Amino acid sequence: MLTELLQLDIFRFFLVFTRIGAALMLFPGLGGSLVSTRIRLLLALSIAFVMLPVVGGTFPRVPGTVGGIVLAIFGEAVIGIFLGTVIMIIMSTLNMAGSMIGYQTGLTNAFSFDPIAQQQSQLLTGFLSNIGLVAVFATDLHHLMFQAVFESYTLFPPGQPLQFGDYAETLGHLVTDTFKVGTQFAAPLVVFGLVFYTGLGLLSRLVPQLQVFFVGMPVQVMVGMWLFAVTLPLIVSLFLRFFESGLMPYVQPR
Repeated sequence: MLTELLQLDIFRFFLVFTRIGAALMLFPGLGGSLVSTRIRLLLALSIAFVMLPVVGGTFPRVPGTVGGIVLAIFGEAVIGIFLGTVIMIIMSTLNMAGSMIGYQTGLTNAFSFDPIAQQQSQLLTGFLSNIGLVAVFATDLHHLMFQAVFESYTLFPPGQPLQFGDYAETLGHLVTDTFKVGTQFAAPLVVFGLVFYTGLGLLSRLVPQLQVFFVGMPVQVMVGMWLFAVTLPLIVSLFLRFFESGLMPYVQPR
């Protein structure tokens, strides 16, 4: 009896660890390469250990075959990856907005390391990603990420068939919303870019001898950075609202 109970607890613990570990691997600020692999592993193990007494009762009995065990582990990993992907797509809103703003301010050739995309990106893209990540942790919205994983045991009970069609549809709608919101964040700079380049075109026609790009580039950078600094607080506050609203469907109302 003790041996069977021990095996059951180990099986449940490993399933909880699989879901939280797969999600944590994609969490912004926690799953990046800048965080030690040992730290990420210990964090996933500790969270799984805390969650096991609460969600352990939702798991079915231990499958009698190796194929059943592998299928159960695969299902938990898919759900964890789905939740982590949702959060990564929400965070990519700032990447899209930063790229569009960088093109309009003429800073596309300045690069820095982006902790969200885990690669070199435009200077303003990396800056917005860092600001957004700090704002998420400063306002304790990162608690929603872990709460979404905890509440997922109610939305996606272990052992149930995987709804790949629903997952794909949800991610498709989320990508659409992300593109729309990112464009709205960069809208003031996009309007400025259209007006500025239209003015440069007219100026080049009126004064053909004038080197318009030589004169216009400093003006573009200065005015663009000033406009970006003015709109930055609004961008961050709207992003935090979008981040919260994007995760609320996976959190049970209290």
